[in-house]
Amino acid sequence: MEQKQMADQMADTVMAERWEPETGKFRKTENLLSAFGFSEWETMPRVISFVGAGGKTSTMYDLARELAANGARVLVTTSTHIFKPERYNVEVVSKLADLPGEKSGYFGADAESELKKTEMTRHESENHAAVGKILVAGKQAQGAGMEEKLTMPEDLGDESVMKRLLSHFDVILIEADGSKRLPFKIPSETEPVLIPQTGMVVACAGLKAGGKTFADVCFRFASHGAWLKRKETDIVTAEDIALVFMDERGSRKGLDGRYYRILLNQSDGEAEKKLSESIVAVLPENLQRVCIRTTRMAQEE
Repeated sequence: MEQKQMADQMADTVMAERWEPETGKFRKTENLLSAFGFSEWETMPRVISFVGAGGKTSTMYDLARELAANGARVLVTTSTHIFKPERYNVEVVSKLADLPGEKSGYFGADAESELKKTEMTRHESENHAAVGKILVAGKQAQGAGMEEKLTMPEDLGDESVMKRLLSHFDVILIEADGSKRLPFKIPSETEPVLIPQTGMVVACAGLKAGGKTFADVCFRFASHGAWLKRKETDIVTAEDIALVFMDERGSRKGLDGRYYRILLNQSDGEAEKKLSESIVAVLPENLQRVCIRTTRMAQEE
């Protein structure tokens, strides 16, 4: 059920808006790439890690599809855990060095020639072409109930392996922490898991967390949220969410000069939109300029 729900969300379209301090408003952007502040994917960092909670995985795949649609070869992996998606090519490997090379038929002309050699319906061919530039890879997760999950490949972050991967892939997207599908989180002492090659960190939170108690919506609050000086029964406010985005014990943990983007997901109703504006009002101007909110819109059948 959880996997089906995620698959349905990944099939929806997403509208992105970026905050403009000059106008004091969120402005709709052409796509996620422009919301992140890049005119084309060739100018953005090649390794991007997603942290936080509340739409993190869905947004990572949104960006993957957008990049692939514009000609990029995209590898999606994890430094923690991630579900195996149903709609993309998945390679289960202990090490990324074991991935097939660029002649594997996943990308570019090779993928097109493979389509010509196989007997597919037109619909199947279009679907194959649409996902041909996205590969999801990871090590099989172990333990009860983990059959549908991938975990961190043993050599993710190894300098020579990453150099090889970046000769085959244009962009690598990494899910760098977990959230148990809650909309808000506080990182533990071992999170996030950012590999040295990470050039940009996208910190996510779900606006559905607003107005609910920390106990109900905030992952790891009981074990790692003491620095917020709040109680489990307290209501999550705009100030709380903003503080996690601002603090080095929160989403900026381990940032170390990397590009940083704030993503407010689940902006589906007026209450969530107002909350997003209240969060921005608490942020300093340099973080306001990298603040984005998204609204997910179901595609018509």
